[in-house]
Amino acid sequence: MHLVHHAIFYALERGAQFVLLGDAVRENGISGHFRDLKRKLNDNPDCHLEVGYSEELAHLVYAGADLLVVPSMFEPCGLAPMVGLRYGTVPVVRSVGGMIDTVFDRDYSRRPRTQRNGYSFEYVDNAAIESALGRAIRLWFDHPFEFRRLIGNGMRADHSWNRPGRHYLNVYEHIRRGSRTAAELKLAA
Repeated sequence: MHLVHHAIFYALERGAQFVLLGDAVRENGISGHFRDLKRKLNDNPDCHLEVGYSEELAHLVYAGADLLVVPSMFEPCGLAPMVGLRYGTVPVVRSVGGMIDTVFDRDYSRRPRTQRNGYSFEYVDNAAIESALGRAIRLWFDHPFEFRRLIGNGMRADHSWNRPGRHYLNVYEHIRRGSRTAAELKLAA
């Protein structure tokens, strides 16, 4: 959560707005920290911290945001950035877990430019998140056409189960056919 805390002030210092939505139910100290921070930033028109969670509000935030900051320490699937991409929200993520497979850095990925859809960083320190978030904010301010192109790349990506589902069915069918052939061979012998 230290990276989220840092990202709030880093974004605000660069003329961006920041909305936080979330609750660390199992980590009361974290929620308490952000409640205190909410009180301190209450009069800032460019910042709103919503400590708690609402699915409906989350979808409104995804739809209204330009960037989605997800600096996870670990992340098994990376669902939040995938949802954000569908809404046209450019993810800024730590390269971990499922986010490695779905968020491709605009500036540093080896993927074709048409598949690059966000910004990523590896290390768990302020300089790392500043690098990714700073590049995203600069693109938004200085090159809006390029930013919109990045949005389009993300919205075109297919993160559904269509392709992996077909792959799994093909694997199972191959195994099924292979085992049937082995059984038929036993009967023939």
